[in-house]
Amino acid sequence: MRGRVLGAELAIVLAALVFAETGVILLELRTDRILDWFISLVPLIWIDLSVLFLYVFLRLYFSARIDSPASEGGWARAIPFLFPNFQVIRARRKRFRRVWFTGALAYALAYAFLQGIFVVDPSGSLQPVFVVIESAIGYGPGIAWAPTATFGVQIRPYSLAAAVVLSLFSGLVVALAIQVVSRGQRAARAFPGPLLGLAVMCPACASGPVSGLFLAYVAPIAFMGGIGSASAFSRLLGFSTFLLIATLVLLWSVISFITNVLLPNAPSRTSHEAGSRFA
Repeated sequence: MRGRVLGAELAIVLAALVFAETGVILLELRTDRILDWFISLVPLIWIDLSVLFLYVFLRLYFSARIDSPASEGGWARAIPFLFPNFQVIRARRKRFRRVWFTGALAYALAYAFLQGIFVVDPSGSLQPVFVVIESAIGYGPGIAWAPTATFGVQIRPYSLAAAVVLSLFSGLVVALAIQVVSRGQRAARAFPGPLLGLAVMCPACASGPVSGLFLAYVAPIAFMGGIGSASAFSRLLGFSTFLLIATLVLLWSVISFITNVLLPNAPSRTSHEAGSRFA
């Protein structure tokens, strides 16, 4: 797959998202629910970022052929941090995929609880209900469902999109880290270098998932501003959006570094393939 092809696909996906969102914006202009444009548009930014990152990952993961960028000059230093080696990921066995799925599921549950997607009230004060939430642009339509007086589900498009992509990436980071640790334990008997590498890698692997969970805790506070216009909520929303971007980039970089440097046991990239992606 060439970089230009992927770039064109991303442009089409983003254009489709913006087109659909513009239609919703024009519809919302007929109401008085948009009191602060920044607060109203932030959830759409979350959706767009999540969809773009998820599309890139899945497109490259299921691509029949993945060409690497040029291996000379500045690209040679950037490759380990910008372009995951999906051959390494796809070469893992079923056990790796089970760990990946388990890690992603556990992270999704933790994120959903902190984000308020899953609501647990031991006091039993919830009122059993199922309703479609209609609110300002970006925040809805959503679904609020409480089957019992102690448990409920509240799904919003922006929170669901972020939960999916962050859980997928974080689960993969956990699975890759376990692979590196298992390799390091075997190699440590003859060479202590892997232990130093693990000491550096572990904080990097943890920082992405942890920042995502911190985002899940902060975001509901920020989005409580809803359709208001308080500057405090605007600043908190800006911080949450910046944190989302930083978390996605960090997770992507960690995946790239592990698959390119710490787990280089996939078929090697030829120089012909290396120069063809950005040709």
